[in-house]
Amino acid sequence: MQKLSSLLLLAAISTPYAQAEGWYGSSKLNSTRQNLSSALLTSPRVTHQIDAPDSNKAFTGSFAAGYAFAEGWRLEGEYTTRNSSTFDAYWAPFNANVNRLEVDSQRLMLNGYKNIPLNDWLSFYGMAGVGVAQIDTEGYQGNPNRQFASNRQYNFAYSVGLGLDAKVSEKLTLGTGWRYVDMGPVETGYNTFVNRANAKDEQLKGKLKEQNVFFEARLSF
Repeated sequence: MQKLSSLLLLAAISTPYAQAEGWYGSSKLNSTRQNLSSALLTSPRVTHQIDAPDSNKAFTGSFAAGYAFAEGWRLEGEYTTRNSSTFDAYWAPFNANVNRLEVDSQRLMLNGYKNIPLNDWLSFYGMAGVGVAQIDTEGYQGNPNRQFASNRQYNFAYSVGLGLDAKVSEKLTLGTGWRYVDMGPVETGYNTFVNRANAKDEQLKGKLKEQNVFFEARLSF
């Protein structure tokens, strides 16, 4: 194991980065898992949470255009297509009623990458990104006739990740990786239904986070 580690380190130091400088386009297929943390039902009458929202899994796509600089640096703009997630929660004393939060999200990000070559065709990279997420929320309590008002918001989003690239030809690079995305707090509008207090004082809230395992194809121009 020590000998293998030494060989990989030597390869990384001695091998020039394989990607040519210039413009490129890429597409990703993302296996996405969204989570809603810090979930809240804002109502003066709730006492505690009985069952928390679960995570939601889906496949999404993303498309990017960027520029590869010297020394393995890249900068790109990326759009990630719409993803729809549903989260159910139960709260005392309303434990007989589900509180369903439905979230649609899409985002536009500016990503930076640093590739570290392992040999003349394989490289490891780290990445980070910042951008904006458009998030649409709605939901209901008990049944679809008891709606919370819908809401659209634009949140600051950030991401960090790791990956592995394989240069197939002078123009084509294939890769795989993982990233974490934080899209910030989300909330519905207030209840449109009549509650026990005859008041507009309930809404659903949480913090939307996402993990991607992705496959990427990148084409240099």
